Amino acid sequence: MLISPVSSQEILKYTVEEKSAINTFVADLSNELQIKTSASYKLFELMPTNRNLFSINNQTGYLTTLSILNRELMCSRQQCSCSSCEIIFQLTINIQQTIVYKIIEIKIQDRNDHSPQFDDQSYIIHIRENVPLGYRIVLPIANDPDEGPNSIQSYSLDGTNSNDFYVDYTSIDMPYLTVRSSLDHHNTSSYLLTLIASDNSQQSKPRSSSMQLDIRITNESIPVFIQSVYRIDVREDTSIGTTLLRIEAISDNSQQIFYELLTESPFIIDRLTGKIQLKKLLDYEREKSYRLAIKAYENLIPVYAVVFIRVIDINDNAVLIHMKVEENKILQQTENDKNIFSIPEDTLVGTRLAHVILNDLDSFANGNPYLQLTTMQPPLPLTYKLIYQNSFQNTKLYSLILHTNVDRESKSLYNNIHLMAHDSGTPTLHTRSLIVINVTDVNDCIPQFKLNSIIYNIDENNPMGLIIDTLRADDCDLGINGEYEYHLENKTDLLVINSQTGQLILSQSIDFEKLNHQKNRTTVDLEFLIRVQDHGESPLSSQTKIILRIHDANDHSPEFDSNQSYNWTFPRSMLQSNTILGRIYAYDHDSGLQGIVHYSIRSFDTCFKLNINALGYIYMVSQLTCSPLSYTFEITASDYGLPHGRSTKKLLTININSNQLKMNSLPKLLHLSSQRTFVDVNSLGNISLVIDITNNQSIQPIIYLNNLKELICWNVSSTGAVRLISQPYALSYILSLNIIDEYTEENYLVRFQIDICNSSIRNSCTQLSFYESRRANQILVFWAISLAIIITCICVFVFSIIICFYCRKKPKDKKLFNNRQNFLQYNDHYQSDKTFKTSSASTIREDDRDSACIINTNSSSLSSGVTPIQINKWFQNQHESSNVGNCQPSTYFYDLKLAELIRNNQCPPCVYLNAQPCQSLSSDYGFASSDISPSSISYSSVKLDQSNMNPLEWTIEMNVDRSPQQQKNKKSFISDHECVV
Repeated sequence: MLISPVSSQEILKYTVEEKSAINTFVADLSNELQIKTSASYKLFELMPTNRNLFSINNQTGYLTTLSILNRELMCSRQQCSCSSCEIIFQLTINIQQTIVYKIIEIKIQDRNDHSPQFDDQSYIIHIRENVPLGYRIVLPIANDPDEGPNSIQSYSLDGTNSNDFYVDYTSIDMPYLTVRSSLDHHNTSSYLLTLIASDNSQQSKPRSSSMQLDIRITNESIPVFIQSVYRIDVREDTSIGTTLLRIEAISDNSQQIFYELLTESPFIIDRLTGKIQLKKLLDYEREKSYRLAIKAYENLIPVYAVVFIRVIDINDNAVLIHMKVEENKILQQTENDKNIFSIPEDTLVGTRLAHVILNDLDSFANGNPYLQLTTMQPPLPLTYKLIYQNSFQNTKLYSLILHTNVDRESKSLYNNIHLMAHDSGTPTLHTRSLIVINVTDVNDCIPQFKLNSIIYNIDENNPMGLIIDTLRADDCDLGINGEYEYHLENKTDLLVINSQTGQLILSQSIDFEKLNHQKNRTTVDLEFLIRVQDHGESPLSSQTKIILRIHDANDHSPEFDSNQSYNWTFPRSMLQSNTILGRIYAYDHDSGLQGIVHYSIRSFDTCFKLNINALGYIYMVSQLTCSPLSYTFEITASDYGLPHGRSTKKLLTININSNQLKMNSLPKLLHLSSQRTFVDVNSLGNISLVIDITNNQSIQPIIYLNNLKELICWNVSSTGAVRLISQPYALSYILSLNIIDEYTEENYLVRFQIDICNSSIRNSCTQLSFYESRRANQILVFWAISLAIIITCICVFVFSIIICFYCRKKPKDKKLFNNRQNFLQYNDHYQSDKTFKTSSASTIREDDRDSACIINTNSSSLSSGVTPIQINKWFQNQHESSNVGNCQPSTYFYDLKLAELIRNNQCPPCVYLNAQPCQSLSSDYGFASSDISPSSISYSSVKLDQSNMNPLEWTIEMNVDRSPQQQKNKKSFISDHECVV
């Protein structure tokens, strides 16, 4: 619970005398609160019964009475406390949209407008003559509804011999008649006195009541109460018929005494027994105490006693809850104690939504209410604060304050908030009230497009009324706050938007060429701003940008220049190879590839061939060999449009006039492959040559001169036309040119050497032309020889692979295989410190027992200086045992390469070159074989020539049988796994 003490500065206290005239001035609140600016004032009564008592001027803040105030009447109606009559208001001051709250306490000051009144105008009191001095008898009391000093202040006696008595009123509860002198029936049997009740006012007259005192003799029987004053407390929930107490009086003669209740009250008394019982239910809230006058008599002689009954309060009243909302809030109260608050969703945290007044009619002990807020569905959006409390009236004022931000779009209803008001009694009583907060919509949601930026691709020449799209926006508000419409911010006749549906419509057909002025651009972006605005009281809006991307369509064909002549005449002598006859120009209004024009030419006569490059330069392919004097060519100008380009055809006529005067020399076409050319100094100002910048397959080439210092002599146009614009200062120039493709943005760097000649000097330009032709021929021969060498190398390589593949076949004749083994064994038995020199670098061995790789080195005869070696007897015997006939010997030279053999097989079974077979050798050794079979080998004497022979070489001479029979059965002793080179 958030309870803060009430500041005294927030309570304004005023006093108004009761029964003041209507419109009596009470206070000037604007002056007292020092409010200098304009403000509005409003009073709210915390007790509903106090309405129409005071009024306040809404503009000036003057507080005045609205009716005549009667404090005694208000007390009886429980509009205020009888002991302290105060009227409580809440003051609301609105100062420039700021609300200030104050509590006003107006005390109704009592006026002495009532005189004391006695219930009866005459009393008869009987008293014995022998009572002691100071004997007291209860007197009747007077009633005065005034408060405090204006109520009864004293009682007095008036009459003959009134000094024998005096009235004791010190106890304030009731007056007592006290005997001051001895009473003697014989002297004075009766006193006739007047009892006067007086208040504190000097204006009102005191009221009196006559009282007769009869003095009885001593032996005369008079009833006497055991006690003249009785005091009891009775709970207000006491049942009817309950005996509260018994009044008892006694007499001397023991006669029957009768009792009588003289005061109208909810009690009754048994006239015989004196028992006082409850006749009606008590209500503390209506009457808090009673004063009963009891009369007891015997033989018609009465005596009096007083009974004070105080009603004890019990907690029988629940707390009363009353709600008051602020001006801009709406409260709907239903019959089932449901309070529905409607607050806008933009209500600030800390705003007071309502004030809750708690009032308990019970006493302060059973009252003293307090507040509690609970919810079953957190979070709790409310909190509360104690503003004011009044203990006399058991009244408390709380303010309900918004604790958290509310958002209708997130949660629009809080329907489970319980307001509990408890009292302080035992058992505690509580009052429950249900609070429902209905969050009303305010225009706080900005309508938003689903996309921040939208691009639409549109081809030109669109149909009128084309619907592009339908825009969509969202607004989370309700009702009129959630309704919106679309607006086009740009002023245009091209695009139209439906304000209700958001439909985008093209009202015109778009011509791309009117929008675009750059040939390289194939699209044009048209930007439009679309605004969506809601219909709220303070409209909210947002914008988005849409882009109409207009694409160029290939809707224009190339157009030839109408100002250009298409009938050309040249002398025959000018028509040389690579001579440029002129340039054809066509223009395409489209953009990009669709607007780039390239050319082609078709001749109707095969003997006169012309060609045209992509930039429109027409040049001779070869010299003219025909005799006709007029030729017609068809020129086609095409664009690069996709999928199908557009083209336009034009006829060009070339006339040959042998009688025409000699013209200036025509420019030559210079290919990019050329690196050197010459220019006649007499061509100053004319186009000397044209560089064919289209050879690099570019689409839109443009050429620039890099070395700017040459600009004083040379001019190079963007299409490649080179002019000599001033007298040269050197005989040779090197031009550095940069070719840029404006479409693909690729660039190429080329360099040309231009030599200067003078046609006025004999043979000056002819020699440069000859040297240039010769150089071109040399380059052509160089490339032809290089190509022939490459082809030859490829053929030799392929042929070698085929030979190797053929020689790797395995021998199928077992006999030949055995002969090869015998031949190798012969070399194994030969022990020598000599080794063989290898004549080849390739060695292949058998997978099983073969240890040597035999490499064939074909030789028709022995080399000079090589001495044949005689085969030993072991080989002779082996050879003689075979049935091989003698034939004409043929000499072959063999080398044996044993390096890889010994490296990979340290113990070869057949060939042993040293005494220890397993010794590894570090050099290459071996022999080679021709196309020969062991069966066909014949031997001759072998001898070593130490002088002519390298110590690492052995030469073996063998006679091969060339007989047909042997040739027929001849097979190589080289295995299929060995490589023959």
